[in-house]
Amino acid sequence: MLRFMSQEKYSARELIGYELFLRELKEGQWVFPKDFGKFSQKDIASLLVSTIKSLPDSIQLVSLNLDQPQFIDSQYATELGAAQRDCPDTQIIVELTEHKYGINIGQLRSAASALQQQRLWVCLDDVGTGANDITLAEQMSDVVQEYKFALQNFRGKRDFITSVSPQLQFWWEQARINNTFLAIEGFEAQSDLKVATNYPADIVQGYYFGRPRLTELE
Repeated sequence: MLRFMSQEKYSARELIGYELFLRELKEGQWVFPKDFGKFSQKDIASLLVSTIKSLPDSIQLVSLNLDQPQFIDSQYATELGAAQRDCPDTQIIVELTEHKYGINIGQLRSAASALQQQRLWVCLDDVGTGANDITLAEQMSDVVQEYKFALQNFRGKRDFITSVSPQLQFWWEQARINNTFLAIEGFEAQSDLKVATNYPADIVQGYYFGRPRLTELE
């Protein structure tokens, strides 16, 4: 059995959406699937539609993560495009993870363009880490609608705010240069909100605002 866990996304203190995390029921526990490929694109898209229709009508957007191999799979563009048409009032965002698989930028650009043609948005997840570096961002700037910056990548530093600020300022500026939405995730405590004050984002999320929880279907 498959379900999505959902974590709240906020804009200007208003709940506007959720990030969805795929989970599989194993021995009574909801766990991340070890074999993502055993589920068809149609099954995941169908679950996405059912999940969206179970959320409040006020929700404006949802996002889900795809690694590079799934991102360039044309069947995902087709099925997620169908899901977008089934849920026209909720924007579906495909987050391209930072995990490296050796897939070239040309393939990723083509895939992002195909998703865009299906009225889907593309987000570069965890910008500045892994495969989602500035080179990728620059070469995909015209087919990406959102950058997501992860505060959690800087946890454990002696001075968290000082450590995160140079990188966050860079991507904050890149978002404005490229007319791209900026999301910041990883807020865990009230003290982290200083980051949001210094670098106002379009979307914020993290444990401070809400932890992922299982989404019950109607």
